[in-house]
Amino acid sequence: MAPIRIGVRAGAALLLALFSHAVHAHSGAQGIGDFYAGFLHPLTALEHVLPFFALGLLTGQQGTKSQGAPALFAIALMLGAVACLWLPGVPAIDLVNIVSALMLGALIAAAFSLPTPVYLGLALLFGLSHGYANGAAIGPPMKAYLFILGVGLAGLVVTGYGLVVTDYVLRKNVGWMRIAVRVAGSWIAAIGMLVLATSWKRLAV
Repeated sequence: MAPIRIGVRAGAALLLALFSHAVHAHSGAQGIGDFYAGFLHPLTALEHVLPFFALGLLTGQQGTKSQGAPALFAIALMLGAVACLWLPGVPAIDLVNIVSALMLGALIAAAFSLPTPVYLGLALLFGLSHGYANGAAIGPPMKAYLFILGVGLAGLVVTGYGLVVTDYVLRKNVGWMRIAVRVAGSWIAAIGMLVLATSWKRLAV
């Protein structure tokens, strides 16, 4: 058991370092067009990619009752980015986004069956918060609508990928695969918890 625990801790430490760094920096994706910049912006930041993927895992784990979540999430991402243009400076958005990783990961790990509105509500809430954070990168001379469309597509692709992978794995109907999905959720939750514990004062500003 000792080597396994050491490996888990080392992996968590590595992902924590990547996650913490990503909170501070995004790729500007300059020179490749506003749509592609919007598409790549969340994909180059682990604090966005990880919750996006977690939502896909959760959706795939829960089956058909939550499969509207990725589309709603993509729409909410775009709405959140638009909201940032109208209402800049909303505090603690980064904190909400870290909490999204923790919460989604915990739900995957617990494998609870919750009502459909719960999953749709999470997709809407975290879509708005992540969209808002990405919208803060929009500035002249960008065409905001192209950037926002790119962000929405990125959310749809990543969550959709998580959904398809999880659905495929679970259709194999092998017990350890279900456990593997839950373990992935626990890792995501652990990363979110570590970042929250070490950075909550800065994130709350």
